[in-house]
Amino acid sequence: MSLPDISKYINRLDIIRQVSEQVIKDFEMFGLEIKFSGNAYSAYEELFEQVCPHLEKLLHFNQSKFLGILYRIDLSEEQVQKAVRENSSEPFPVIMTDLILRRELQKVVLREHYKGL
Repeated sequence: MSLPDISKYINRLDIIRQVSEQVIKDFEMFGLEIKFSGNAYSAYEELFEQVCPHLEKLLHFNQSKFLGILYRIDLSEEQVQKAVRENSSEPFPVIMTDLILRRELQKVVLREHYKGL
């Protein structure tokens, strides 16, 4: 069985809201506040602008919490290494923020896909 193509879900408001809820929930577990205005058209940028500074701080001051977030979101070391190799010119927190948001989208799409089966 093949995984669903996430690109067809990226413009669905219900999916975007679920992704933002998932990000908020996952970061809240670590005492980090993320807010979402509900604007699906700027959702990625809005979430990115909040997640990235949290990751930067955690990388400098609390790496165990940073690793806890990666574990909670279900990002493997291999996924992180691949993302770093493919985007080596970007700062690490930027790479990680994008990877986290994409993984959260993937989780929501998978739930949605398998809910329909």
